[in-house]
Formats: sequence, C-alpha cells, structure tokens
Amino acid sequence: MGKITKLVGAAGAVAGTAYLSKSENRKKVKAQLNKAAEKLNSKYVRNLGKPSEIDDAEMVDEGAMTSVRYYNKLQQKSLDSKH
Repeated sequence: MGKITKLVGAAGAVAGTAYLSKSENRKKVKAQLNKAAEKLNSKYVRNLGKPSEIDDAEMVDEGAMTSVRYYNKLQQKSLDSKH
C-alpha cells in the first residue's frame, strides 16, 4: 500500500509541475488562491465559533471545562486502576 501511495504522490507532483509550467495556468491558480484567501480572511470566518453575548461565551467556556474535567477524571481512574 505504501508503494502505491508514493507512486500516486509522485504522479501528482509531476502533473502539478507540468500544469504550472505554463504562465497562463500559474495566473489562474494564483487568482483562485487569492480568492480563497479573501474568503478565509472575511469577518464572518474570523468570528466563527465566538459567541456574541457574554452569557453564551461563559456557557461555552463552562461546557468546555466540563468535558476536560470529565476526560481528566477518566484518565486518572485509568492510571489508578493500573497501579
């Protein structure tokens, strides 16, 4: 399986190099990358996952801590049972 993966990767690299050897194709790819970068830098994307209200932010924080505490407790029980 590893040989096939390496072969496909090498073929992809060769195909990409061949495609980008033309100036016109490089310009197209650069334009698409710039368009994608603009979308990723938009205010909407930067604020994803950030609650707009303080109460919501506290709830998210408490929820995150609850799951972390639960995980840590399970890990500690697992370590205690091994000893």
